[in-house]
Amino acid sequence: YTMCRKSEVLRARWREFALERAQWDIPAERMKARRLHWVPLPRQAVRQLRELRRMTNGEFVFPHRIRPGEPMAERTLNMLLKRLGFVGDTVHGFRAVFSTWANAAGVNSDVVERCLAHAPRDAVRAAYNRHDYQDERRDLLQRWADWLDNHEAGMGNVVKLAA
Repeated sequence: YTMCRKSEVLRARWREFALERAQWDIPAERMKARRLHWVPLPRQAVRQLRELRRMTNGEFVFPHRIRPGEPMAERTLNMLLKRLGFVGDTVHGFRAVFSTWANAAGVNSDVVERCLAHAPRDAVRAAYNRHDYQDERRDLLQRWADWLDNHEAGMGNVVKLAA
């Protein structure tokens, strides 16, 4: 739901989240571009994070299964995809699916790129355009989460994994 990179998600700490404001602030030191990344959380993400919080009691949102003081292993999510039959696919590929979906829907590319935490390619434009697109990003990620839910609802043969 958040379009964050796998490493950002796996190393997420509970202190980074403000669920009452439906946001996640990823510190600059954990970001590829070394800039703070504000992530608006769709309703679905907030609901799932609240459920997950009741199941974890450590620092990490996704703790390692054997060493809870460490984050989940980097390869875990890609291995899950492989076991589900997505051989050759990676979690990172979902970011491309999101970008393609949003761009096909005519969403402002600046909004899409901010959701993906990409640095602007045009240095001059970046110097002058300092708008953070928070309202637009919140709207887009909510539309994405709703689309995912509707897509899943239309797939009768999808097996939900137990929490």
